[in-house]
Amino acid sequence: METFLVPADVRALLDGGAFRVVGAAGPDGTGWLAAATDGSGRAIEVHVLPTVLDDVTAARVERLRSLRHDHLPVLHDVVPLGPGRTALLVEHLPGPTLAELRSQRAPLSDGEAVTVAVPVASALATLHDAGLAHGAVSPATVVVRPDGRPALVDLRGVLTGTGTPDGDVRRLVASVLAQVPDADVHLLAGPVDGSLRDALEDLVTRGAVTAGELVDRCFATVTPEPVRVPDAGARAALDLARTGATAAAELRRPRRAPRRAPRPLVAGGIATGVLVMAAVALGVAGLLPLPGGAGDRAADGSSVSPPHARRSAAFTGGPAEVDPAAAAADLTHARARHVAAGDAARLAEVEVVDGPAHRADVALVASLAGARVDGLDVEVQEATVVGHPDGAGAEAAVRVTSAMSAYTRVDAAGAVTDVPASAPRTVVLTLRWTADGWRVWDVADA
Repeated sequence: METFLVPADVRALLDGGAFRVVGAAGPDGTGWLAAATDGSGRAIEVHVLPTVLDDVTAARVERLRSLRHDHLPVLHDVVPLGPGRTALLVEHLPGPTLAELRSQRAPLSDGEAVTVAVPVASALATLHDAGLAHGAVSPATVVVRPDGRPALVDLRGVLTGTGTPDGDVRRLVASVLAQVPDADVHLLAGPVDGSLRDALEDLVTRGAVTAGELVDRCFATVTPEPVRVPDAGARAALDLARTGATAAAELRRPRRAPRRAPRPLVAGGIATGVLVMAAVALGVAGLLPLPGGAGDRAADGSSVSPPHARRSAAFTGGPAEVDPAAAAADLTHARARHVAAGDAARLAEVEVVDGPAHRADVALVASLAGARVDGLDVEVQEATVVGHPDGAGAEAAVRVTSAMSAYTRVDAAGAVTDVPASAPRTVVLTLRWTADGWRVWDVADA
């Protein structure tokens, strides 16, 4: 998932409930992280499986629902959304994945690796005893919680039945060995008797292996040690990278291209299916000039004054005096700058305060937890008015296609993560006319 786009059926599932989407979730970012609206801090993840809830899948659901393990997330619900789409609602367990942890610190010691491997193997044993398999064990699906306790997340493969018990254990061994020093590093430090690497590689070469055998081999080889996790600031940034690295992942693409002139109005209203929470085209009507200050060119080649030149008309005239398409493009640029700077206060210059888009972006900025974004730019490729929902001209629906540049995310601890540029994405902005000009009210998938 490149941004926090919420499909219509997922949005309908959560609307009016106790949770609201605040970011992306899952190792591939295709799920949604939803926070409780009561301020309790509770969070769940919503994942959509491309499968029907048939008898076989329903039986797996019931077996999984009955399981409780300290190192597995709790399954809250499984809901059919429509033909070939099933929603999985599970407990969110915060913390860096093994893959993220490995990028933030030195390799795990053998004792730390055992502290990770044994609880996860125990969780696998519980699944296997229930006739289930995880199917997706990897450094990206093992989370180390802030207190150092590991957990095996991402239960999608359990319901689709894509794994096997032996495959789960072998993937866990490979995931753990990827976190410890290579064999030649051990040799540089001198001979190491009974290293974890030797023990686990020997185990998996003997044929099919069970989770219990893995636990026994770990305990017989190494004494467990507490896992050292990054400090609080780095953990917050890591969690953002996993659940919201998409948070600017759509705020990308290096150069701005000139906007095309708006096309004629298109019949129909706004697509209501998707809320964009991070890195998409949000824009503020007529507040900030584009770089260079030159006017745009309309389709016929005539010059269109830049938004700042029209700002007086926004106050002396009305919404008919300020082009909503140009406003949407400028709001998109301004919103990207404010989010990247972590400046929640300036979002009021872009969005209707307390509107859906504003609430989502304020939460997004708060989730950055001191991280900053460097080198972010947005290219608005097209902005076209597609309707006036209120019928009176005080609202405008504008379809905006934009792409975000590559950028660098620097967390509160100074760790740097490079995020690649995104492909173009099209959304529909609902703009409302205010005393300060056009402002973004909501964002929906086009």
